[in-house]
Amino acid sequence: MNYKEFLASSKIAKITLSLLIADILAALYITAQAARYMGAVAGMVGIVITVISAGLIWLCHYRKPKAAAVIEILLSILLIAGVLVIMRISSVAGEISKTTEYETVQIVALKDSDIDKDDDFSSYVMGYTNSDDSAYEKSSDILVENDKKVKESRPYESTDVLYEELTSSHIELMVLTSNTRSDMSIIDEEYEDKIKVIFEKKYEIGQAEMKAVDITKEPFTIYLCGADLSSGQDINSTGRGDVNILLTVNPKTEKVNMQVIPRDTFVYIPCRGGSSKLSYSGWWGGVQSSIDSIEDKFGIDINYYAKINFNGLVDLVDALGGVTVYSHYTYSYQGYSFVEGYNEVDGKKALRFARARKMLPQNELSRGQHQMELIKGIFKKFAENPTYENSMAVLDALENNFVTNLPEEDYYDAFKLVVKLLPELENMENHSIEGTYQWHYDEIRDGYYQYYYYPAEGEVERVRESINAILDGKQ
Repeated sequence: MNYKEFLASSKIAKITLSLLIADILAALYITAQAARYMGAVAGMVGIVITVISAGLIWLCHYRKPKAAAVIEILLSILLIAGVLVIMRISSVAGEISKTTEYETVQIVALKDSDIDKDDDFSSYVMGYTNSDDSAYEKSSDILVENDKKVKESRPYESTDVLYEELTSSHIELMVLTSNTRSDMSIIDEEYEDKIKVIFEKKYEIGQAEMKAVDITKEPFTIYLCGADLSSGQDINSTGRGDVNILLTVNPKTEKVNMQVIPRDTFVYIPCRGGSSKLSYSGWWGGVQSSIDSIEDKFGIDINYYAKINFNGLVDLVDALGGVTVYSHYTYSYQGYSFVEGYNEVDGKKALRFARARKMLPQNELSRGQHQMELIKGIFKKFAENPTYENSMAVLDALENNFVTNLPEEDYYDAFKLVVKLLPELENMENHSIEGTYQWHYDEIRDGYYQYYYYPAEGEVERVRESINAILDGKQ
């Protein structure tokens, strides 16, 4: 009996053939994804295994169709589970690799006002700052798109005057851009609780460039950026860089260096042609602007970046079931207490631990120490139980709260590198930058008198030399 006659004469033969085809397709999908994340070698191995397995099962299907049916059903269950895992990983990878950043422009009103997006705006006055070149153009664009006309678009000489006009109800609407938000963070840190967003639109500003290397063989520096709530719920919206840490890794020597850079450090901001706080660089020009400012200040190269927002931090710590962090001080902040020594924290408490500074002895430097302790705590907790369940929980926590420009094909290598270097990552020294605060007028924003952090003499050189020592394999 030839094969065609065999299929025609047996119902179970048709079923086992269908299962075999489905299994082959599932195996090829898993193989393709393995090649995507683990390289061509993994893909070739997957193809070889698939071909050999398919051939053996086909022979079984031809000669022992009932036995083949049992084997194929069991194999199908395993492959379906594998496909679901791969699809979940691919979904998250797709989200965290979306690195295009946007400036979010909003038209807002007072929270307790009756203004609604469906209103007739013809009696409303909308204010914007005169020094913000794009505010009028972008807000007008938003109004046109929503088929609205205001009575007047009125410029103001400064954001504090604009905000006073809104809160005193002299105007009904205010335009918020990245410029205005940076000003508002000084004028009223709780302003977001006092306004409501009527309309908003995102304007693309581009992507941060990477300086790609083979992370399995070549040393590299990754910029860890923690964005505060100024970026809103969208991880790709520009916001204030509240956490700025450089992690330098040498995969050959298995040495690492973690360096925190105070957010108030006075740096040159190329996209604005002047100097201001490092935290504002990311606010005005996105991650690429922050990278440019850090590279200019310290004379180093940054290969990649990873950005997480506060929601992501809370979700990540909770996904791990809480972490243990070392506090250098005993203090309380926003209803949470910490003791000098080790503390167990959940997501919300971890966020307070990472943000507290004003009550700490060295303010921003103390906060930087604690931010690095939290990162080490996260590494350590994951190392204790790197199970499938924990990995999936971490993926869920990061999907909408984390982005990186590390190429997708390097994710698996990065994971292996983290596992390999966990002992070093858990015990690495915390490096801060000694310096002083100085008060003076901002170079970019007229009329703003603020404090800025200036590294002590020799500190910039020390940071550069410490990073280069890891890169050169000398430490």
